[in-house]
Amino acid sequence: MALKSPRFASSRRLQRASENNPPINRNEHGEAVRILQQALMDTGLPMPISTRKYGSPDGIYGGETVAKVREFQAKQKLAVDGITGRQTLTKLDQLLPTAGAPLPFKGFTHKVRLHLRSIGMPQVTEMTQLKVMQEVFAHYGIGIEMASGESVKLTPGEQLTLTVVHGDCKWDQVSDEQRLLQNTGSKQNVKPNEITVYFATTLKENDGSTLQGCAGHAPERPAVMIASTAVDKTTMAHEVCHVLLGSSFVPVHDADPNNLMCSAPICTGNPAYLNDAQLKAIRAASS
Repeated sequence: MALKSPRFASSRRLQRASENNPPINRNEHGEAVRILQQALMDTGLPMPISTRKYGSPDGIYGGETVAKVREFQAKQKLAVDGITGRQTLTKLDQLLPTAGAPLPFKGFTHKVRLHLRSIGMPQVTEMTQLKVMQEVFAHYGIGIEMASGESVKLTPGEQLTLTVVHGDCKWDQVSDEQRLLQNTGSKQNVKPNEITVYFATTLKENDGSTLQGCAGHAPERPAVMIASTAVDKTTMAHEVCHVLLGSSFVPVHDADPNNLMCSAPICTGNPAYLNDAQLKAIRAASS
């Protein structure tokens, strides 16, 4: 049955969830979750953790949201599983038939500035990867800003050398070819705390294995390299995230394929998510 309350009816995600297609569950984030969180509060269930940062729902289906959904389900004598699907949304739709107050804008509290430099034509365009990264980070109040972009013109010698960029992906050190790549393009107006993203041709480690991306860079020169053959739309976001997390963050990768820092060849989150430890470290590294 379609949701009728104005506060829910306009959300396609909530409409799908009301049909269990699929229900909303832990680690989902976005505007639909914000609407759900506000609805739970409007039924008398306070959410101090989820509203602490912005003064309004943060849109993250984390532990507190799961607990409040379970509490609502128990109170309404529904199946208690912490998942928002058909029964839970149908009951909320009945209890909250009016539109409710509009949610305030969840503004950016942190910012990351990127400088894009391209020597190749990536299969997944620079702007597509940028948009995906902006979408992921926006859920956490972190704005991703493209500070500059440049298609780099190489000399014939540089073109030959950088057809394949060899070098292991290590922290605070680069191979000669990686250094050459990261010295191409304009350095004007690139500040020390900003990240340069180099879209290369092919990236290979010294053992011959091919990389989609690499966050290896020289000390005090934060940069990442993205292969033009990379097919994962989150590649740039993933590699930039390595730089933001820093060399001491563990685990380096996450086993969950929905996490932005997944260890799988392709991170399948739509959008990918960050866990609490990752988010804390990234916020500390961003302005």
